Formats: sequence, C-alpha cells, structure tokens
Amino acid sequence: MIRRFFSGKPLARPEDIIPFLARGEFQWRKSRSAYEAAHSWFGAHDLPQSVREVIEGDSVFAGAKLIEAFFEKETDLDTFGRPSQTDVLALLRLKSGLGVLGIEAKVDETFGPLISEWRDGSPRKEQRLSGLAIRVGFDPGIVEKLRYQLLHRTAATLIEAERYGACDAAMIIQSFDPNHAWFDEFRLFSEAMSLALDKPGKLSPALEIGGIRLRLAWVADRPTSC
Repeated sequence: MIRRFFSGKPLARPEDIIPFLARGEFQWRKSRSAYEAAHSWFGAHDLPQSVREVIEGDSVFAGAKLIEAFFEKETDLDTFGRPSQTDVLALLRLKSGLGVLGIEAKVDETFGPLISEWRDGSPRKEQRLSGLAIRVGFDPGIVEKLRYQLLHRTAATLIEAERYGACDAAMIIQSFDPNHAWFDEFRLFSEAMSLALDKPGKLSPALEIGGIRLRLAWVADRPTSC
C-alpha cells in the first residue's frame, strides 16, 4: 500500500494520529472531529468522497490526484505565537500543477473566540493580527466580529501553498454535523473575504491573494456512526 498519510512519520491507521493531537487520547473520541476526520480520510485512502464531490465542480480542481496528506500539520505563522495546526493538509496534483487543501474538521465544535475576544492589546497579538490580516487581505481594524481560528487557518493554507509552489488552494471546513453547527460564522468569514458562501456543499470562486488563487468551502460529511 502506498503511504499517503503522514504526521512527522508515515501513518498506517487512524489511531496513529493520537500522539500528534494537541490533547492526545483525551481528544480521540468517536463523534469528535479528530476521530471522524481520521476515519474519513483513512477509509477513502484518498480524498474523501464528500471533499471530492465539492472540489470537482471547479475546473482547476476537477480530477485532482492526492499526492500525500499531513495530519495535524503545524505551520509557523510568525515569531509572535504558536503555529497554526491544520487538521489535514493535502497536497494535490492538478492538471495545471500543484494544489493545496487546508482541512479544518468539525462536528459541533466552535471556531474558538472572536477576534475581539482573542485580542487583548498586547504587542505580540497586535503584531500577529496585523500580519495575518495582511496575509489574507483584511484590514486588521475591521475583523473584530470574525473567528480567529478561521483567520489563522486560512493564512496557514496560503503559507503552505506558497511553500510548495502551488498556485491554487482551498481552505475547507469538513463538517460531520448534520445540522451544520457554526456555518453562520463561516458564512460571515466568507463574506468578509468577498467569497460569500450562502449554504454548505459549495466551493467558492477563486480569489487571488499574493499570487495564489484561494477558494473556501464547507463540506457536509457523515460521521462514522451513520
């Protein structure tokens, strides 16, 4: 079997990601995002069908081939705080070259604090916010009502695309909640980026940021218990 899944070393089964989770065994529970995402990707040993169906509607991503995927991929954002830890970072072979998918898996977990809640006026946070906002094309003064996790995960996807020399990328929420918990927060973020998504199951048009064509998407998936 070709080794396609990694997290610092090759992974053979879903449970192999446990040591790389921020909270280890405590985070590894059925019906929680880490468990569901791992089983989804390992079960397909490729792009999960739910992800593929959404990106196939894009002429650039149609027919994408998975090269490899990294679980719990840490991306250094700057020198002002911790790295962003993407649930799955997938490197794809496209007809036009390389592509990158940054996957944030969710069941009903939140996207963490609003930027207004995360922001405390400290120089380090202000410098980080300024850098992230510039990276994704936001004015740092008007992002207060957006979720910080969405901002840094999108920035991480762009950084990794740049690192790999990929011209096309997508930051995707892979949701395992039939009620699409927190979709409204994602919709607000997509609107702020001028990539408005009005419902799950869609890939946005591309927006060029720093030479990379970025898309956003909300993928509706099914948990393993269904």
